[in-house]
Amino acid sequence: MVRRVTRPGRARVATTRAVSDDVVEEFWPTYLAAFAPLAQRAAARHVLTREEFAEEMADERILKLLARDHEGHPVGLTTLATDLAAVPWVSPDFHARLYPEHAARGAIYYVGFTLAHPGRRRSRVFVDMLDALIEILVTDRVVCAYDVSRYNDETLRFAEHLFSRARRTCELDVDRVDVQTYYAATFHGPRAT
Repeated sequence: MVRRVTRPGRARVATTRAVSDDVVEEFWPTYLAAFAPLAQRAAARHVLTREEFAEEMADERILKLLARDHEGHPVGLTTLATDLAAVPWVSPDFHARLYPEHAARGAIYYVGFTLAHPGRRRSRVFVDMLDALIEILVTDRVVCAYDVSRYNDETLRFAEHLFSRARRTCELDVDRVDVQTYYAATFHGPRAT
C-alpha cells in the first residue's frame, strides 16, 4: 500500500513497504549525511552500516516514508516498524505488558528513525514527514514507540516536535516508558596509601 502526501511547496512523501535496490542506493547518502554526526554524539550506535541500512529498507515489516523535493531528489526518510519483532533492540513482551489491547490487534508500531537531509532541515521536510507519519498513526489508532538519544531529544527536540504537531489534529497520551542511562568510569590507578 502506498500513501502519498503532496502539497504545493512541500516535500512529496511516499509511503511504501517494498523498496528497490535503486531507491536504497539513492537514499543511503541522505541517511548517512543526517546520521553520521551521531557516531560521536550518542553512546549507543545509531548509525547503521550500509548492509544494515539495506536490510532495513528491504524488510517489508517496516514501512518507509520517502520524502523527495519537487525535482525528485531524496530529502528525508522515516522508518516505521509495524511489527515489533523487526526491531532487534525492542522487547515486544515489554510493550505487550504495557499495552495489551493494542498488542492483541497488532497495533504497536516503532519509529526506527526519521531524518531530513542536513541541507533541508530549515525547510518543511521534517514537518511534511511528521504529518504523513501522524496520519498513519491516527488512522491505525496505534501505540507509537520510539527511542531518542539525549542529543536528539535536547538539541533537535524530536519528541517535542512530534507531540506538538500531533496535538494539532488528534488526541494522544504520551508516556516515558523506560530510560537507558550510559555511564563511564575512568580508573586512575590504585589509591595512594
